[in-house]
Amino acid sequence: MYPTPGLERWLWSALLLLLSLSTWAGSPDLESDSPAPPVKEPSPSSPTSASPPEPLLWRVHAPDSEHVVYLFGSLHFGDDSFFPLPDKVLEAYRASEVLAVELDLTQTDTETLRATLARTGRYPSHVQIAERIGPELWEQLTQASQRLGLEKEFFVHVRPWLAALQLVNMQVIRSDYLAGQGVDRYFLDMAKGEKRIEPLETVDQQLRLFAGMDEVEQRAFLAHTLNDLEATGPQLRRMARAWREGRREDLEAVILGAFAADDPFTQELYRKIFKTRNDSMMEAVKGYLKTRQPVFFVVGIGHLIGPDGLVDGLRHGGYRVERL
Repeated sequence: MYPTPGLERWLWSALLLLLSLSTWAGSPDLESDSPAPPVKEPSPSSPTSASPPEPLLWRVHAPDSEHVVYLFGSLHFGDDSFFPLPDKVLEAYRASEVLAVELDLTQTDTETLRATLARTGRYPSHVQIAERIGPELWEQLTQASQRLGLEKEFFVHVRPWLAALQLVNMQVIRSDYLAGQGVDRYFLDMAKGEKRIEPLETVDQQLRLFAGMDEVEQRAFLAHTLNDLEATGPQLRRMARAWREGRREDLEAVILGAFAADDPFTQELYRKIFKTRNDSMMEAVKGYLKTRQPVFFVVGIGHLIGPDGLVDGLRHGGYRVERL
């Protein structure tokens, strides 16, 4: 673990941006009569990289075979500076017969997703969020929604966990980054009709990470998100630069360093978001290595790094893992 002196304020935006569903669950069209916020067009000063991107890529072999899985860490947002990807990444993709991803939302019906969000992310019509979070937090939410171009009525019946997702998503929309330019989406689009695509998780599984919180946890989640909302932009830039430059230590600091070792709620979030899911992903990698088909395995970079990540976990399990 990466202890910090107390809970880092930027934990919450980092956490949300590591989930494939986060930039979809925050969609402003949850209610069709809600006005969409103004979208900021990318500016000429959008973050760029002076040199081509060199993101982290590993090749994994089982101890007793040459079967291969490529591990590629993604961010679920991006901009033009993320591309073109290095030849080694594209060659690994082309050499693979299967694309494994966290979640394939391109195969999820929009109406089904909207209905699922309404069922899990909204209170019954007679219950309002202000009653559950209190006047002080409701006032903060109202002010934040106005800054982001949303009417406060948009949040009246939304549960706190979904309100937090929506707020962060609106901040991403207003930045120079786009969810549609995340590298996972890039490979999903490229693989259509070309490779077998195997999602590792379902929409319901990702939603349960948030919807499974009790009311106290949801209030805390929303409060931290509101307190740190203005830091989302700098956090995105820091994360994106470390990803482009392939700096594992910086990514570990900005992503995993946010989880304070002495905070029980934060540690429980770490267990749910990373440890438990990493264990499942590691079993998936091991299963793929038993087949003869090379696999290009694209998941959020936070799942690959750190002491509980797939790279160190597989190495400790006797698998041969090399950075390319």
